[in-house]
Amino acid sequence: MKSITYLALLLLLAAPVTAQITRDQLPPEKASQISDAQLELTNWMMFYYKKPLPDDFPRWLKSASAEGMLKDEKRQFPFLGFAATVFAANSGKIPQWMRTINALPKQDRKTVLIALWLSGTKASQDAISVKPRKKLLRGRNYFNFRTRREPPSLDGINVCYGGFLDIQWGRFLASGSEKPIKNVISILELAQFVGSRQKYTKPKGEKEKQAVLKEAIFRSAIWSLRSNCQMHPEVLTICEQIYKEGKLSRLARLSLKSILIELKPEKYKIDGASNN
Repeated sequence: MKSITYLALLLLLAAPVTAQITRDQLPPEKASQISDAQLELTNWMMFYYKKPLPDDFPRWLKSASAEGMLKDEKRQFPFLGFAATVFAANSGKIPQWMRTINALPKQDRKTVLIALWLSGTKASQDAISVKPRKKLLRGRNYFNFRTRREPPSLDGINVCYGGFLDIQWGRFLASGSEKPIKNVISILELAQFVGSRQKYTKPKGEKEKQAVLKEAIFRSAIWSLRSNCQMHPEVLTICEQIYKEGKLSRLARLSLKSILIELKPEKYKIDGASNN
C-alpha cells in the first residue's frame, strides 16, 4: 500500500507544518537517497494545490522523467491521481503539452498517457486517439486499467483496489479538493475488520483473505490521514469539517476522532470528557 513515488518518502515524516520539505527534515538514511533535484520536484508536486502553476507542468514532467521519478510503474499511483487532475483542469493546454510527452522515454510516456486517459476529457481522448499513442497506451499495464474502455471515475474506483489511497492523495495535491479526502475517510468503514490479521494468521478461503486485506487497507488509510493532517493544515481542516457534519458511521467517526484527539488534544477528548 505504500509502494509509491518519492512522495511516500516524505509522507512518512511527521514534518512541521511548512510549504516546503527540507533535507534536514528527512531521516539520515532517506536524506542520502534523494537528490536535490528530486527533492525540489517532489516539493513542487506536494504543494502544487497551494499555488497551481500548470504552465510549469511540462517542464516538471521532463525533469521528473530525467531524474528517474517516473520509471517504476508500480510506484506511480500518486502521480496518476495528480496528473489526471492537472490534465482535467487544463484540458485546453493538452495539445501543446503533447510535445513534451511525446519526447519522454517510452515507459514514462506510457504512464503519462494512462494519466491522460484517466482525466477523461475530450481533449485527452483526442490526444490519445493518435495511432502511436493509442498503440502504446493499449499495451499491458501494471495498474490493470483496461485502457480500451472508457476511463473509470476516480471517485468510483473500488476502495480495495491497491492504488486507491495513493490516487486520492495525488488528486488532493493537484486540487486541494475535499472530495478525495472524503474518499479516503470512507475507508474508515473498514474498522470492523481490525483484528483479522491476528485472527487469520493463515487465511483460508476468499472471505478470510479479504478480511485481512481490508484491515491492511484500513490501517493504511489511518496512517495516510494522520501523516497528511500533520503535513497539510488544509487536510486537518477538511477532516474536522467532515467529522462535525456527523454523517459518518459510528466506527468511521470513532476512527477519525482518534486522529483528531491525537493532533488536537486540547479540542477533542475521549467520549464522555467533551461534547466534540
